[in-house]
Amino acid sequence: MMGGTDEIGDARAVRAKYYEMHPLVALLTFPQDASRCAKRSGRCRKQHFREGGDHVERALPGADKDEVASLRHYTLAKQEVAASVRAAKQLFQAQGEREAAEHCQALLVQLAEDRFNLAVVGQFKRGKSTLMNAVLGRDLLPTGLLPLTSAITTLCYGPRERVVLHRKGWAWEQEVPLAQLAAYITELGNPGNEKGLVEARVELPLPFLRRGLHFIDTPGIGSARHENTATTYAFLPQMAAVIFVTSVEAPLSEAEEGFLVDIRGQVRQLFVVVNKMDVLGDTDRDDVFDYIHTHVEQLLGTGDAHLYPLSARDGLIAKLNHDDAGIHRSGLAPLEQALTTFLAEEQGRTFLVSILDRALRLVVSADLTLATAPADGDIEPLGSALELQRTMESLRASLLAGAPLSAVRNAAEPTAADPRIIDQAIAAGRSPAREAGGRQAKAHTRTCPICAAQGQALFAFFAQWQYRLATDTTAQRAFAAERGLCPVHTWQYQEMASPQGISDGYAPLIETLAVELSRLLERVVERVAAPLAALLADAATCAACRLVRETAAEQVEQLLAHLVTEEGRADYASSAGFCLPHLQATLAHLEHSVDGTIEHRAVAEFLLREQVQRLEDLADDLRSYSLKRDALRRGLLNQEEADAWRRALVQVVGERAARGGAMIADQGTV
Repeated sequence: MMGGTDEIGDARAVRAKYYEMHPLVALLTFPQDASRCAKRSGRCRKQHFREGGDHVERALPGADKDEVASLRHYTLAKQEVAASVRAAKQLFQAQGEREAAEHCQALLVQLAEDRFNLAVVGQFKRGKSTLMNAVLGRDLLPTGLLPLTSAITTLCYGPRERVVLHRKGWAWEQEVPLAQLAAYITELGNPGNEKGLVEARVELPLPFLRRGLHFIDTPGIGSARHENTATTYAFLPQMAAVIFVTSVEAPLSEAEEGFLVDIRGQVRQLFVVVNKMDVLGDTDRDDVFDYIHTHVEQLLGTGDAHLYPLSARDGLIAKLNHDDAGIHRSGLAPLEQALTTFLAEEQGRTFLVSILDRALRLVVSADLTLATAPADGDIEPLGSALELQRTMESLRASLLAGAPLSAVRNAAEPTAADPRIIDQAIAAGRSPAREAGGRQAKAHTRTCPICAAQGQALFAFFAQWQYRLATDTTAQRAFAAERGLCPVHTWQYQEMASPQGISDGYAPLIETLAVELSRLLERVVERVAAPLAALLADAATCAACRLVRETAAEQVEQLLAHLVTEEGRADYASSAGFCLPHLQATLAHLEHSVDGTIEHRAVAEFLLREQVQRLEDLADDLRSYSLKRDALRRGLLNQEEADAWRRALVQVVGERAARGGAMIADQGTV
């Protein structure tokens, strides 16, 4: 029995360690199960979290699966929001709207960091810092009679406790001990912000901060220092959610009323705290609270505002003394529970909506109608600002409607791709080779003229396609519908594309493949190898292979038209000639021609005779190369002998860069 007890203890220790290492799992899993506990305080949650208690134990089976699904849905929704912001940034860049593009870049940074700004705002001396200390359960932020500086103080996650200062004019951030925080963020330690503090970032190893939450203390509005109010208002666009703190001492001043009106249309989530309830008697307390409640609802234009009456000071004292009854009396517990539920269930949704709101304001205020001129044909890579606005509004509506995050971006039903995009990319690749025409045979190149044209076409194709694939969502959809490129051309594309470009371009393809494979799971009892093979790109479906084939066919036509003339044969005789695969393709074309039979036979005889002579000369060059190397007489090598080894490979199989996966296609068409 003792062994069994030890095993149970070990299991709980393992669970506790797991949740300590994965606080996001604990944060999302535990609050949904916490309703079973009569104790709703942060201390109770922390105790069960650390000890692997009943809450965690009951939620553990299936928690991993649910958590993976939840994070996956959030990631998909976030990527869709990021795509819209990125499109807006490109639109602004194309229109020369530099400031708007920089704002979009800042939004992308916030998305990448998953930074959720929960700001505590209010008038000077309402108890904002005390409330934050009470929520943290630590006397961390300085409080006092004098106002704080005009700088922002941010609490965020870090592996160790430290303070990082961002100071005006400093290229590098400054790290100071936590004990010196007051010397920078209080008027006493930093009068008039003479130290030029912009932001003090306090990093703490607290689990509830680990999910990208930035708990922010703002300068008090309405104080004698106007820069404090200005700083708070300037930070307003970056606030995803707000805890607005007023108090019963002088309820709702003019500055507070104005601030509530200003933020009601900009902040998605608002918690209104009525602090210092402990200074009033029971009768006065109810009257004052009712007055504040009614007035707040009028200012916000709502009839269901939820206010939290409490005493932050009493809550902090109770937290420091581990007094559960005192926490309950202080009124802190309902606010903490609301914050916990919000952070676990609505933080991601609110965060994404706040990003969309800011991006939409940029798009609407810019009053743009069209993006840059289309890159190819009549398809606009970025689309119009109006289309982008509609996309953003649709995303926003889905999020606000409370739809599951998985429904925000329905990867199972990808948007229909426009096949013209691939056609235009191929046409753009063929243009340089088409313009060269029969001049390929005139050029004194040391390779097959058709291979040279194919290489030129592939370079032009990849040069424009890798950029478009990285920046154009319509091109990405078309690429996903085509299942990408064949293996050989995939790696040729990789040599020209950047890691970020590949990431942007291939994400829709990988998601599409994941959806298709998930459908095969339903048919796993049947034969699935053939359907799986259909998901893989090959020479028949690869756009680059198609370009290679079409370029070769076009070049064969042009070169044959040139070879029927004496000038054309003279040009060919002075060139490197065809490689054997392209000689075969040219002769096959001649055999299938119905006109000029005698003339075409003469061309075929000429080509074969030239090829025999070239191969004999090439064999001589190969043997001469080996002999002179064996004799240690490299200085005797001429150019023909020095590159004979490479010309031999080209003769047999063609240029590697020019042929790719098309080499295994119908030899009569390459």
